[in-house]
Amino acid sequence: MASESKPSEPVPQGSGNFAPTQWSVVLGSRPDAAGRREALERLCRIYWRPVYVYLRRRGQPAADAEDLTQGFFEYILDGSFLERPDPAKGRFRGYLIGTLKHYLGSQLERESAQKRGGAITFIDWGGLDADTELSALGSAPADPVDAYEQAWALALLGRALARLEQEQAAIGKDAHFAILKPFLSSTPSRGDYARCADLMGTTRSYVAVAVHRLNQRYGELVRLEVAETVNNRADVAAEMQHLAQVLRT
Repeated sequence: MASESKPSEPVPQGSGNFAPTQWSVVLGSRPDAAGRREALERLCRIYWRPVYVYLRRRGQPAADAEDLTQGFFEYILDGSFLERPDPAKGRFRGYLIGTLKHYLGSQLERESAQKRGGAITFIDWGGLDADTELSALGSAPADPVDAYEQAWALALLGRALARLEQEQAAIGKDAHFAILKPFLSSTPSRGDYARCADLMGTTRSYVAVAVHRLNQRYGELVRLEVAETVNNRADVAAEMQHLAQVLRT
């Protein structure tokens, strides 16, 4: 086996400081500001899966749920709801579900949801199997709001994991990351680290340290993802607690 070396630990530029969150940019900018629109579009793209899951759990057929999801986010981007006082605006997640309920009420009353092939192009469903996203949640809660929360939590973890994978690839550790990735979501069994060490051509202690550092960085990236969607930094800790609670249910 190769001699043991110290695992690399990437420190992306700016990782030690929180930049302004996407949500604070949205709330703090003029309605016509370019940065505001870009930040809001990013938030909407992050949250389409939870919205779609919510709609499916409310009994919408897959095609109608797709139409409503796209129509809803166009409504958010083009509407004036962001100008109205709302105590839930401290968290985009809370604001979004309230606005979605209002939108559904008005849309279903008028029975005027846009259909595929119309003007709605916010989400490109062509390359997606949306119900695969739903089934990937496993035994998702039957309650639509609970399902929305679970989809939010899992999507957030997925984004953090994708960022971690990109960081590892950038420093040439993608092959090692593929081997160690399972230990970010499960506790290793006896002998697992030794088997990984053989695959990686290193030592068991190297594997243990590498897994520890990956878990640390994963946690940092989860926190950064959470921070993107709150207005006040003081809300991050509470959102992290809520995330843990949702994942336990």
